[in-house]
Amino acid sequence: MMRYRHNREYRYRFTNPPKAILNARLDNIAIVPASMLPLTNILKEKVNTLPKGGVFLCYAQENSRQRRILERVEETFREHGHVVRSLSMREVYKTTPNF
Repeated sequence: MMRYRHNREYRYRFTNPPKAILNARLDNIAIVPASMLPLTNILKEKVNTLPKGGVFLCYAQENSRQRRILERVEETFREHGHVVRSLSMREVYKTTPNF
């Protein structure tokens, strides 16, 4: 087993971020399960229908722990003045076209 000593070699070095990141303005936020990443086009449609600063939350209906956590996240965003839309994965899949 290799042990690391606390010295300067292993410290993180922070640099200035690129200008593109500094100038970027976030329109909407989407929190979705990783299993939905192949559906990015459908998710973009859902997220882009929200007003600027909106939050889209998606959860697996069978995962009650995940749903409780996202309910807290939803409350927090609403307290900060964001518009929040929460859908289960099943509801998102219903609106997708079957090819």
